[in-house]
Amino acid sequence: MRKIHKLLLAALAAVIVVGAVVFVVQDRKEAERAAERESLRLAAESIFQARADKKDALWRQYAAPAGRVWSEARARATLNRVEIQGKRAKVWIQEITTPYTTNSSGTDPQPDIPYVGQYVYVFEPAGEGWTFVKDVTKQEFGI
Repeated sequence: MRKIHKLLLAALAAVIVVGAVVFVVQDRKEAERAAERESLRLAAESIFQARADKKDALWRQYAAPAGRVWSEARARATLNRVEIQGKRAKVWIQEITTPYTTNSSGTDPQPDIPYVGQYVYVFEPAGEGWTFVKDVTKQEFGI
């Protein structure tokens, strides 16, 4: 009877160890995927922010609200979908850029109406991050 108990305890210990290893491996893969998605999001966001910072940015083409002047804009990116295709990543992204106005002395920043865009970009790995390859939005959405 003792041998059966020892055998059962050994088997139970082996199952626990294997289960823990599987859990750690899955957790690590999930963490790597999350880090990869965040890196892609930051790469896209830097594109949107650079576009928003330009002197001829779309939001600067319109008149600022009465008594206000355009100041700066804050671009954010949300990843809707990511497909890894070999070394490249195809990413469906939503951009939200919020322009800000200030009073004539440059104080009292206020957000204006944000503008939103949907894009599909292709990125390649570049060191610790990703580099933009091409915009395939028109092909994806049939525009």
